[in-house]
Amino acid sequence: MNEFTPKQYYKRKSKIIKMHRKIAGVRRQIRHLRMLLRVGLIFGLLYISWIILNLNQWYLNPDDIMNMNPDIVQIEGNVITPEYKISDIIRTSEPPDKQIFKYSTKQLEENLSKLQSVKKAYVRRFWFPARILVFIEEREPVFLIAPNKDSAPISAVTKDGSYMDREFMPIPSKFKTTKILSYGTGGDDYEKWDKKRVDEILKFIKKIETYSKQKVIYLDLRNPNDMYVQLDNIMLRLGALDDTTDDRIKWIPTILPEAKTLKQKVKYIDLRWKDTNYIKLDTESKDTTEET
Repeated sequence: MNEFTPKQYYKRKSKIIKMHRKIAGVRRQIRHLRMLLRVGLIFGLLYISWIILNLNQWYLNPDDIMNMNPDIVQIEGNVITPEYKISDIIRTSEPPDKQIFKYSTKQLEENLSKLQSVKKAYVRRFWFPARILVFIEEREPVFLIAPNKDSAPISAVTKDGSYMDREFMPIPSKFKTTKILSYGTGGDDYEKWDKKRVDEILKFIKKIETYSKQKVIYLDLRNPNDMYVQLDNIMLRLGALDDTTDDRIKWIPTILPEAKTLKQKVKYIDLRWKDTNYIKLDTESKDTTEET
């Protein structure tokens, strides 16, 4: 076995130390390079994210809003509400100057909900490309108001006691409505009806239809103290609605079949009194009544 001389030993040891230093230096360089790569990658991702977040596709183009571009602004659920009314509100709302995901739709929804026919408005945002879907939940009309039986309705009253004016006419036939003849005077202004008043009239109509087994075509409320009810083939005169109304309309199943057997045309069945009912005949020369 060969032995190293002291000179050879220290020379060999020096080479080993230099090699370890060189390896350690390379490792430090690799660590520094990795650190620089990480920092560069982070800044690169931040820069790319900044570019992506500022793409035009994240923003609603004001021109698309003003022109109501159907690819950008969609409207659904409006059967009664004219689309131009919704479009006008969307156009006049403050245009968003921020990314669509930062855009608050609360103000637009509140403005749309102020329309007489709108119960609730929802605005759904789609992020990329930026676009909105406006969904309208409408009120349910139950009464169509007209000044006389031959006139087209000029307004409507909804189930929750809201009023809709002429701008929302005509009401689509899909809604089950009853025509009401009224001038809006005489202490019973239909524009001010609330849900309680609407429920009372609906309940009254339901009772009339139950007792008569006919559909109520219209209510004549032009004189609130002398109400007429037109059924499919006969008219009822009920006078004022009071505590005796329920007792008076209970005569309908009894007197209606008798009125149908008469050969002369019946003008109306008079139910203004609790204990006395009349069938008024429609004659050219004079009025004839039959008491029951």
